Amino acid sequence: MQKLILMMGLMSLMLAACSSNEKTEHNEHKVEKSTQESSSSPSGDFYKETTDVEVSHIHGIGYPGSGDALMLASHHGPVLYEEGIWKETTGEKHDYMGFQAVADGFVSSGHPEPGSKYKNPLGLLKSTNAGESFEQYAFEGEIDFHYLAAGYNTDRIYVFNEMPTEKLGNGFYYSDDLGKSWTTMDMGGFEADMMSNISAHPDEPETVAIGTDRGLYVSKDAGKTFSLATKDKTITYALLNEQQAYVAEIVDNKVQLNQIDLAIKEEKAMAIPELKKDNAIIYMAVHPTNAKEISIATLKNDVYQTTDGGANWKQILAAGSVSK
Repeated sequence: MQKLILMMGLMSLMLAACSSNEKTEHNEHKVEKSTQESSSSPSGDFYKETTDVEVSHIHGIGYPGSGDALMLASHHGPVLYEEGIWKETTGEKHDYMGFQAVADGFVSSGHPEPGSKYKNPLGLLKSTNAGESFEQYAFEGEIDFHYLAAGYNTDRIYVFNEMPTEKLGNGFYYSDDLGKSWTTMDMGGFEADMMSNISAHPDEPETVAIGTDRGLYVSKDAGKTFSLATKDKTITYALLNEQQAYVAEIVDNKVQLNQIDLAIKEEKAMAIPELKKDNAIIYMAVHPTNAKEISIATLKNDVYQTTDGGANWKQILAAGSVSK
């Protein structure tokens, strides 16, 4: 299912879940760990070069494993783009939701491909070999996390749980052990009714941001308290980087991308391809070692990439297709 965003009728958060009966500091929920192991890198024949990429829905983008390849998590499995070449998998074409690239691979949730041996939904999983295999850590057959964030160089995972279970209620949580235990976020000062996504700082586990209909909320204490880094913005995606945040928003029916210096809360508009609000930016990724390489994905499955910090953009996918 296509991820909903603010201007298209984003689902209202059930903020009542963050009321006093849910907000118990260090409230931990223990879950069982699966033993599906993954190796360190994909085999040579797991990905094959293709000139016929067709992506129906994009559910996340990023650079897993500290590599140069941009991965798109799609409705029918992951695809890779590197140096002008597209590659698709020969199997394991799972529908990864909440996809988040990290330094040693990616973490995600989602649904198994038709005919798979895995229970639906997949729960919380991690792959260290670009999706050839993965390990399931929590909630297999129980939860599909659409709102998930992971620190690129940390073990911190943040989630908003839309599918309450006996082990994890509805609300905001974080985990430092891949879902073995969870801590409830207090969400002090957070007053938005809708959100676009959660973003975890790549190096600071206590820093997390949430894009909302009221602006960008940032917390420096793992969600105990939040403050607005930018106000009165309709944010469709937010991404924390080392010293700044990238914020995609809607201004006068057009899409705008800003860089925000979090230390002084100074905003700077970036040049991007002209996009209207019905094709808003819904995902964004910055190369882990080259901050000038930025990729954006839109609601209509267009993907653009810049390698010079935004001075020039190349469209690498149009309506989910290379041929278009």
